[in-house]
Amino acid sequence: WCYTTDPATRWEYCNVPSCSTTDPYVAPASSGCGPVIEIGGTCDLAALTAAIAGTTCTIEELFPGQTAEEIASTVEALCEYDAHVQFVEIQGTYQLDHRYMDGGGDVADETYSFEMDTARLNRFISNSMDDSLIDWPEYEQKEDYNAANGYGDNGYMTNFNIDPDAEKGSCQMNTVMCCFTDSAKDALPDNTDVCHHDLSSSPQSNHVNNGWSVFTNDDAAHCVGFTWEDGAASDTYKGNALFYASLYQTASKGYMSNVPGAPMCACMEQMPVVTEAACVTATGSNLKYQFTVDSDGEVSATHSVSMAYSDCGGNDLKAQVKAVHAGTSIETDIDEYLVGAGNCELENADYLNEEQLLVTGVSSRFSDIDGAVEEGRTWKQVFGEGVFFLPPHLDAAEADEEMRTLMEACIPTLGRYCMLLRKCPSCTSE
Repeated sequence: WCYTTDPATRWEYCNVPSCSTTDPYVAPASSGCGPVIEIGGTCDLAALTAAIAGTTCTIEELFPGQTAEEIASTVEALCEYDAHVQFVEIQGTYQLDHRYMDGGGDVADETYSFEMDTARLNRFISNSMDDSLIDWPEYEQKEDYNAANGYGDNGYMTNFNIDPDAEKGSCQMNTVMCCFTDSAKDALPDNTDVCHHDLSSSPQSNHVNNGWSVFTNDDAAHCVGFTWEDGAASDTYKGNALFYASLYQTASKGYMSNVPGAPMCACMEQMPVVTEAACVTATGSNLKYQFTVDSDGEVSATHSVSMAYSDCGGNDLKAQVKAVHAGTSIETDIDEYLVGAGNCELENADYLNEEQLLVTGVSSRFSDIDGAVEEGRTWKQVFGEGVFFLPPHLDAAEADEEMRTLMEACIPTLGRYCMLLRKCPSCTSE
């Protein structure tokens, strides 16, 4: 069947022409190149040059009319953008990818039926997932915006900006997580509790500059993620791992929808704090590259690979991050985002007390305790928690000095330190 351009008719059965049974790749008669040039497991100019050495084919015949510098640039572009599957090819457009990663899209919006909304994904899963190297998502239409807004000289989606030099880069932990809150199929497997989210960490997803959200653990959530080591095999196949942790989970299991205020999938720094997350890996073997030459002399690049997808050998995401990044700051940084089972209540209390509910003034509501004012005395609140919330000064030295000054204020008139009263709402005289 085919889509139509008629607004009243979404699709209809159509005649798709069959491919020719003859080999469409014919080397130019004068070049002696191709039609297929096997270059091994590395795609670059050196590998291509080595592959045609000793043959009748030359680099100049492959790319006629180009200077040596232009040939190097052409081969680099073919290896970077043509040889692999670009992430955008899976769904078709940047907007579809961005909406999906933020928790929207056809499946979440129930645009049509689940089967129709995931048809393109399922075709990729059936035909290409196991033998394709998927590149990290990068988009031409993001390049100007990123360069002008502090996201670096790249085309990365803000959810997955891995540029280490970008002012607003967001993937310093080399870790990505997806958190789903609904399922279009069976009941969502609840494998975590969502604690809180700093809205300022993902403004391109929630369109909010600042704020925070604190959650109870009543609603189901399912989080899964992966990590990679720069320069290692996990780095090469991180695009496949992203597909497996995100779009594959939606198409095969029905997982969808984001934690309110947070992206559904993003680098760890943009995601909400949760207790736990599952872990997945993508591993490739027998990666080989080929250059092909068509009958018009046009050169393209492709590849072959065998992909395997699995969990992390029994590790959850936190354990995997600590194992992969042992001895680095990432090993301890992950503790801020994956706080452990049963720790949401404590984590939320610390988050609110230390990060958000800060005040600069002191309430006068505790100046008259137990009739103190009537007796010619006053009390001043120094700090408190819970219903008496008042944090100390953020600088420990200044807080200490302030406390000492208050305690010593009674010495000139009373010859002793001022008294310190501890008020507790759960305490009684008994």
